[in-house]
Amino acid sequence: MNDNKLKELLWIVIDHYISKGEPIGSKFLHSLHDTDYAPSTLRKYLNILEKEWLLYQPYHSAWRIPTAQWLSSYIDTILALPEWESTDAVDLVTFDIDYARNDLRAIVETLGEYMDGAVVGFLKEDEYFYLWLNNLLKESLLGDVETTRYLIKFIEWKEIIQTLDKKMMKKWTVYYTVLDNDEKLIAIVYTKLEVNWFDAVVAVIWPARIDHKKNILLLKKFITI
Repeated sequence: MNDNKLKELLWIVIDHYISKGEPIGSKFLHSLHDTDYAPSTLRKYLNILEKEWLLYQPYHSAWRIPTAQWLSSYIDTILALPEWESTDAVDLVTFDIDYARNDLRAIVETLGEYMDGAVVGFLKEDEYFYLWLNNLLKESLLGDVETTRYLIKFIEWKEIIQTLDKKMMKKWTVYYTVLDNDEKLIAIVYTKLEVNWFDAVVAVIWPARIDHKKNILLLKKFITI
């Protein structure tokens, strides 16, 4: 999508979808101060974005929500941010890195204090695949019971291990994957690190409406400290 106006409109839809957690329509967009288009023009642009599979209409509604493709594009944009911009973008914390890196549980607990969504860690060479959870049942997730149930199942049944363990990863690099299963749009941002000479994976799992930017920038900051 090369049209700057369409891209600008897409980001407006994304921002308001993340903050509201509801589908977005042309009348709502027209009421905003950051759009200066007639409702007919907005409907035309929304139709174009839908044809490019960046938005779609749930339940044949006139309102739209973003697709997995926009989420991938959105995360790509955040991952490409330079370090100086990431430092300015969020209120970063100082991690007790000497303590955290000696203990996978401490890493997950430390990250869980600041991340949105569920923080999960496991050791790749451990037969048990040690898992530690934090921050799953947040208020922002409790309103969506089906999504929360899906996340719990995905973690407890160790599907996250099956999903991430087979991926090729360099240490101290942030990656992401998007799951679009049973109409549940879930994003996973993860990194490979070393804990007591074991390869470990730490991941942050969240639905589309949680603060992606904060999670990614904090994880990038964590692995560079």
